[in-house]
Amino acid sequence: MSQGADVAVVVESLAELLRAAVEAGAEVVEERQRLRTTDGQSHEVDAVLRQGGAEVGVKVDPRSKQVVLVPRDCQAGPGQALAGRVVQRYAYSRVLQELKQKGYQVAREEKQRDGSVKLVFQRWR
Repeated sequence: MSQGADVAVVVESLAELLRAAVEAGAEVVEERQRLRTTDGQSHEVDAVLRQGGAEVGVKVDPRSKQVVLVPRDCQAGPGQALAGRVVQRYAYSRVLQELKQKGYQVAREEKQRDGSVKLVFQRWR
């Protein structure tokens, strides 16, 4: 018996998420289609992200603005890794945008061994 895992993100704009996907190195196919996962389930998706052999479907709930990323491989494989990179890139972009609007500047950015990014901001009064 296989089990799938979805990553959910609340976004203000699908375009921003797709831009983050491109920044993360993915190709974006923006068309409504069905994505069949390796466990045999079929999912209606609004777009598909591709990188190498990995594919991730993107579903958006128009009411809640919640985005669900559905990796084709369901579990911890290249699709799940791609979904994680896209979410990380989207979060990075949103944090930078929000803090710059509040007058902060990036003082230092450090890429960690585990792939995470440490940001240090400053603001002069």
